[in-house]
Amino acid sequence: MTMSTVQKSVIDEDEIDTVLEADIQFSGTLETSKSLLIKGKISGAIICGDDLYISERASVDADVRAGRVTVRGVLKGSIIASESIQLMAGSDVEANLEAPDIVIENEEHFKGTATITGNQEDA
Repeated sequence: MTMSTVQKSVIDEDEIDTVLEADIQFSGTLETSKSLLIKGKISGAIICGDDLYISERASVDADVRAGRVTVRGVLKGSIIASESIQLMAGSDVEANLEAPDIVIENEEHFKGTATITGNQEDA
């Protein structure tokens, strides 16, 4: 049975298809159909067909579209997720959020709007 819950506190990198390490800096449009963990600095747009994780040391200034998004680091821009968005304790987010399920933990910094949408099938 699948339920909306907070992600694991530790991410197993072996379960993630692509990891952009802390020494990576990228500007432009980043697109992948698989899961992605960002540890570096990204600006532009991110389109991820699966889970997107932004680590505690990452800095992202982008418009994001993904299935599920978990933020532990810094994010400025917007997030549109088809399933869920989670802002974890310690994250620093200035963005407009849109998803069927949004979780904002205590002890994070969030500035923006959060819009809960209905489940969208292939929208």
